[in-house]
Amino acid sequence: MAEAAKIPTLPPDTAAAFAEFARACKAAARAVALYPGTHPAIGVSLGRLAQATTRLAEKGAFRLQVRTGVLLLDGAAAARPDPAIGELAEVLSRHTIGALTVNAAADAESWRTLLLLLARTPEEVRADGGIAHLWATAGGPSLELVEIDYAEVLREKQGEAATIEQVIAAALAGPQLQLDDSTFEALLRIAGDPEKLQQLLTQLEEAAAKAGPEGKAAAVLTLLRGLVEYVARTRPDQLDNIFKQVGRAAGAFSAEMMSELLAHADKPDAMAGTTNVVRAMTTRMTDASIAEFVSGSVIAERGATGRLATAFQALVPQGDRQRQLLALAEQQAAASELGQEASFEELWDRVEGMLTSYSDENFVSGAYGRELSNAHDRAVEVERIADDPPERVAAWVATVNDTALHTLDDQLLTDLLVIEKDPPRWRDVAQTVVTHADDLIRVGQIGRAWQLAEGVLDQGDLSEDRKPHARSALEEFGRGSVMKHVATYLRSANDEAVAKFQRLALAMGTAVIVPLAEVLSAEQDARTRRRLRDVLLAFGAQGRESVQKLMNAPNWEVRRTAAFLLREFGGSEGLKELIPLLSDSEPLVQREAVQGLVMNGSDEASAMLLRAVTTASGRTRETLIAELMSIRDERVVPVFAYFLRHMDQGVTEKIFSGAADALGTHGGPEAIDALKYALHHGVWWAPFRTRRQRAAAAAALAKIGSAPALDALRAASTRGPRGVRTVARTELARLEG
Repeated sequence: MAEAAKIPTLPPDTAAAFAEFARACKAAARAVALYPGTHPAIGVSLGRLAQATTRLAEKGAFRLQVRTGVLLLDGAAAARPDPAIGELAEVLSRHTIGALTVNAAADAESWRTLLLLLARTPEEVRADGGIAHLWATAGGPSLELVEIDYAEVLREKQGEAATIEQVIAAALAGPQLQLDDSTFEALLRIAGDPEKLQQLLTQLEEAAAKAGPEGKAAAVLTLLRGLVEYVARTRPDQLDNIFKQVGRAAGAFSAEMMSELLAHADKPDAMAGTTNVVRAMTTRMTDASIAEFVSGSVIAERGATGRLATAFQALVPQGDRQRQLLALAEQQAAASELGQEASFEELWDRVEGMLTSYSDENFVSGAYGRELSNAHDRAVEVERIADDPPERVAAWVATVNDTALHTLDDQLLTDLLVIEKDPPRWRDVAQTVVTHADDLIRVGQIGRAWQLAEGVLDQGDLSEDRKPHARSALEEFGRGSVMKHVATYLRSANDEAVAKFQRLALAMGTAVIVPLAEVLSAEQDARTRRRLRDVLLAFGAQGRESVQKLMNAPNWEVRRTAAFLLREFGGSEGLKELIPLLSDSEPLVQREAVQGLVMNGSDEASAMLLRAVTTASGRTRETLIAELMSIRDERVVPVFAYFLRHMDQGVTEKIFSGAADALGTHGGPEAIDALKYALHHGVWWAPFRTRRQRAAAAAALAKIGSAPALDALRAASTRGPRGVRTVARTELARLEG
């Protein structure tokens, strides 16, 4: 309770807007989860959410912070929180989101993307890389989220390791460092030890890596402000020493982190009371720590970067001191593995030249540079003038919204595939493209993923040097997440999109055949099953060979699908693979195997079925007979005709009578010929069985009733053995009488 009392309360009007925003979030989340993307309810609810966002962001971006049982808005809570606020906090917490920054540019499409991710189960999201990773792929800068591993934060550990984890978690949740006094005291002890403080800052930078440069700088500023505010309140005489320690530890910062912190030096978030924490830290950096910062960056990047040059000149504006510190940094770098390389002296000459005379004049014109400088100086003035009409501002904002940025990302990757001519470098670009496409698959952006993968395929076909690299990249793409989501995509895709997928599947290679077959075995939608089947059949002989490997799969549905596909492939290849499935323990697998052989229609397939029926026993035999007799397709005629011609090989009377009846139902020349054969042939050692079989054949001919069938009966009534004449006359008399 004491901790909750420290949280400020929102003004009534802000609390009301906050509640309205949370209710709009709840309604939009429900619509996005329940309705298809084109349903009007989604557009209406997302529009209301965008309006609520705009009202809450009238004074700029706002930040939602998740605490146990409460959701804060810029560090403050509603006095009487609406239930929707608690529900929103629960959803964010379930997906391990510790903080969510909402910028004024957040539009309906941005919210829809985030809500689609939040509608998925936390387990599924974690399996695809976590919410922060997925948002980095699907989202944009209008919504910035910080993911926290609460399991790690809440682990009950002892000592400084647990304190460091707790401090990092609090800094990531920012902008206020929410720690109790005992943890602040432990943090002070860590800050008093240069090595431990450097470890803390390094771990914090690593933990905030997913949030990007801005997020990392924000986390460090949150830590510094909280520490400074606590020291200023409890022991102000130690404040200078704290800044000295932090200044020494800052030598381990990356160039990216340092330049980002320096960019915040003149912003409000650098202020802790009346103290500018960034200025206080950088002015107390010693020569050794600055040299360590330079050498560490050069070693990590194997050279100097523009960020390093900008940060170095901001830290050390004096030319003489620059050269002194660079000499010290060179000594540190020379002692590393980089310093042992033969080209180190030449590399360091380039580093010195860049860091002491860095300028962007090689990259931008003088006129553009002057305008850029003036724009920086007049930024506040331009914002105050605001004489542009709203429609013009809206058009400008639309060019940098999340959707536009995604389009630019895809266009950049596509352009790189086109313009890169060096095969090894094109290979690297292709690998980058398919990696990004796989990330898009994970967040449901399958259409964009197809376009990128198609770009790899199309550009790879233009050059023989590129083809093996394109094939390798697409095979890797096929081993990714695509098969987990393909069924969902094919359910709603149009025929053109399905054709594109089939082309890509063939390019991905035979490795996707088994996963596609497994997807087919689990799919219930008839149209999607047909589309998956068509894709698999397009592989031809390669597909048949891969499907044969599934015959021994532990999942009976997969075995059933394999039998179905072998039937669809047709031909005599793979028929022998169906034989073990005729005695499968699962009746549905047996059915597919029987139908596969029946639909093949060859003597080889018929012989296999006859052998299976005559050699099987018990439930297996009964199931096979039942499946055979239940087939009503006319393609069963060749099989039953084969059975009648080989009745002396053990065909039971039940099978014989069933086969004869089926032939009588379907008719046709082949059926009549088989029935004529059965009518005139028998075995002398089984006269009663022979008589019954001849009677069944004659009855089937009468059932057909066509002129050729009746001619066969009339001929049999006047010629042949007495038994044949008798059954033929009986059927003719029945027809005439």
